[in-house]
Amino acid sequence: MLKPLAVITLAFTPLLACAADLAGVWQGTLGKSAVTACFNGADGEHGSYYYQRILTPIQLTQASDNAPWVEEGNTGFWALQNPQGDTLSGGWSKTKGGNTLPLSLQRISPDGCGSDAYNAPMEAAPLPVKTEKKSVENHAYRLKTQGAQVTLKLGGDGPAIQKINQQLAALAINNDDQADYLQERREYLGRNGSAYTSEIAVEPTYWSSQFITVRFYRWAAGTGARGISWGLHSWNLQTGESVDPWTWLGGRQEWYSAYSGHVELPATFSAWLAKQTTTDEGCPAITSYSSFDLSFNTQGLQLSTRATGDGCDNDLSFTWEQLEPVLTERGKAALPRLKRL
Repeated sequence: MLKPLAVITLAFTPLLACAADLAGVWQGTLGKSAVTACFNGADGEHGSYYYQRILTPIQLTQASDNAPWVEEGNTGFWALQNPQGDTLSGGWSKTKGGNTLPLSLQRISPDGCGSDAYNAPMEAAPLPVKTEKKSVENHAYRLKTQGAQVTLKLGGDGPAIQKINQQLAALAINNDDQADYLQERREYLGRNGSAYTSEIAVEPTYWSSQFITVRFYRWAAGTGARGISWGLHSWNLQTGESVDPWTWLGGRQEWYSAYSGHVELPATFSAWLAKQTTTDEGCPAITSYSSFDLSFNTQGLQLSTRATGDGCDNDLSFTWEQLEPVLTERGKAALPRLKRL
């Protein structure tokens, strides 16, 4: 007796594997390329894979049981059959329903995407390097990103520029940051198969013929606004020496890292600042803060406190004429260069 058409169709459609069946780390081939894949199983419909010659993880997600696994950015689709013990087969296509390459994998560990079995090969190899050429107001610079290390290099090869570039490189390199980067990546691979890590940016915020200010910014992975930190670092482009504008007011910035530090307001400047500002109801006086941003331009200084979302942020600008009563001899000596574009 002939079967109904719908039954015939189902009989020849392979069941696609669900997350719980796939839990673990797998190795094998995608087409002719050696790959390592992982699935978090009962933790959710998430996985990851990397080409063993590249070692860059790509997230895999599954919308529902029997749906294909989709690569981050829709760059590929995995149709996996139910595993036979520790053997897994299926097909990879660049587009949904497109021509397929065979997938053939063997389970090497029951652990998920945060495990040593998946991460150790990536962590044993140098992290990939990304280089970008950028410019701001016709000033050229280059950014090199390797994990948590983001290095800004100014264009040019004069002695002062070389000196500044050495200091920028030193600020970017912190072995603890790199270890934190790998731990963050493991954590989020284990959560949802993504290689999510802290957001880190390094960029010039002021650049004249005499001075440059560079901002180091970090937003810690998995945190809200309170996980954001940054630091402003300045240099004299003529000498290559670092510049701390707080010394122009009789103080000094103390840095914990390139991204954060504190300052004790100089007494003379603090008294002067209290007279220049008012305090909103329910907010602390600006002179009670310990963390500030102090930057400069041809007009004067900008002083601000860190945004916390409490409505008490401060963002103040003072001209050199206003600041003249509290400028130190060092500050007064810097004025001609600051006013020169």
